[in-house]
Amino acid sequence: MIALMMAAATAFAPLAGDFDHDGRSDEARIVAHRGQYVLRVTRGADPGHPVTIWDYGKDRPRSAFVDTTRAGRFQTACGKGYYGRETGRCSRDWITLRKGDLSFGYQESSDAVAVWNGRRFDVEWMSD
Repeated sequence: MIALMMAAATAFAPLAGDFDHDGRSDEARIVAHRGQYVLRVTRGADPGHPVTIWDYGKDRPRSAFVDTTRAGRFQTACGKGYYGRETGRCSRDWITLRKGDLSFGYQESSDAVAVWNGRRFDVEWMSD
């Protein structure tokens, strides 16, 4: 009983939404998988094949969050000059998000979005 309570206390809550905007419910959750903590999305369109969005490493991520976005056009971390510019690897300065796109990161630290491109989720960091 105590072990079950401890496991429940350390589990990350799932987030339901329509992250790929296909009208079906999807689920995002931070899980332990093959010795690592990862953010995985199970799409309603393909429930048998969860997709790993981000690898947090082998230590349980502290203050990690998973949420949805509001709609709008936002400057990316690269566009703000946090990284990428000096190497010419800035994928984009701005990104247009739809309400309900997937957001994740560390509270009061850094955050990213995972945007469905029709085949996969593209990750773009919004802050450092």
